[in-house]
Amino acid sequence: MKRLVALLTLVVGFAFAQAPAYTENTVGVGFGVGRGLMAQGSLGLPFSPLGIDTGLDVEVIVPTSFDNVEVWALFKANLLPALTVADLSLSAGLGVDLSFNTAGSLFGFHLGPVASLEIPGGAISGYVGLGLEGGFNVAYGLGGRLYLDPVALEVGISDRYPFKVALLYLW
Repeated sequence: MKRLVALLTLVVGFAFAQAPAYTENTVGVGFGVGRGLMAQGSLGLPFSPLGIDTGLDVEVIVPTSFDNVEVWALFKANLLPALTVADLSLSAGLGVDLSFNTAGSLFGFHLGPVASLEIPGGAISGYVGLGLEGGFNVAYGLGGRLYLDPVALEVGISDRYPFKVALLYLW
């Protein structure tokens, strides 16, 4: 039963995503339908406990009405960086997300798996987390990136917005 629950959690993590499980250095801007403008970026963290790649992804959402701001951060550890599925690279790890919305001073915390499947010219990534945000809830994200070095086009859905398009610069 424990193996079945672990496998189910991993499969759900593959189905829901947003930021890649592996670390990237990016900065970009985007637009979330129903949410507004956003600035986002990611960074590989300089410390790697036990040789594990760690990273941080951040989004700041500013609604078009400018009445509140939401800040979201995902700390992630790429625990399984070298898996393969049908000759495609797969990375899986663990993520902790923190969010804060100035409307109502709502703080959120979620923990869950992060996974990325690299496809030719891009990547599909997923994340799902269980935690608290105004009560018990589920955070999720599903996204895809098309890499056109040194930029990437990102589309995604998550619990924070129904659809997002972003342009990222990678270095």
